[in-house]
Amino acid sequence: MGGHGDPRVAAVEENLIAQFRLLASTEHVTALPDDDVVAFTRDLAFPLFNAICGARFRPGSETERAAALVDGYIARGLPFLWWATPSTMTPEIDAVLRSRGIEPSPEPGMHVELTRDVDPRLGTGVDISPSPVTGELVEVMASGFGFPAFVVEPLRLALADFGPEVLFHVVARVDGAAVSAGSAFVTGRTVGIYNIATIESARRRGLGHAVTATLMNLARGRGCSEAVLMASEMGRPTYERLGFVEVCQTPQYVWTPSH
Repeated sequence: MGGHGDPRVAAVEENLIAQFRLLASTEHVTALPDDDVVAFTRDLAFPLFNAICGARFRPGSETERAAALVDGYIARGLPFLWWATPSTMTPEIDAVLRSRGIEPSPEPGMHVELTRDVDPRLGTGVDISPSPVTGELVEVMASGFGFPAFVVEPLRLALADFGPEVLFHVVARVDGAAVSAGSAFVTGRTVGIYNIATIESARRRGLGHAVTATLMNLARGRGCSEAVLMASEMGRPTYERLGFVEVCQTPQYVWTPSH
């Protein structure tokens, strides 16, 4: 499964944390001032805008730091997430989260070398093309993931601030209708594949494969030599067929108010 010294694991971690750090630097959230964790909040009842990642607490302080951080988020009463990676999660942090009733959702971190272009296997009537950050793009993602409608505009504005040199997107259309989408976040020679989503009525037609393959090929054309992603249970078989292998776990601990 790899470990802390595995460069594939480091690529997964660094790409994910860099994305959180970039979001934390924007006006769309309020970043916490702590220098040992990437954490931010917003008065929006959606975990992605109230998130914690990349904790590197001083040894011996993990329990106290994690408890203070988690309890502060719980007190706000808004859904939040703690996205863990191998070198940023300790038994002490895990124990604090579990003691607050926050259980992890397993999520494999996966990796593949980009040694050649891969066949997107486009079906009849399918067209995939790069897309700017538009309402249409984000609406497809939100529909595919089941996000509430109130997230679409804040997410569109946040994604638009990243800039196409580090974050780019594609949309898949079937007979002209946008039905699937995905994003790629570049850190050095690593590309992170994110937001692969297909609306429910268009699933099981190979669109997730086509969108992911297209992003991989575009990233390779930009000079990336490896790709990483965090897989859902639904998406994992598709990613494995594209050559991705699990190298670590990147579980999400998500808290939602009980009322």
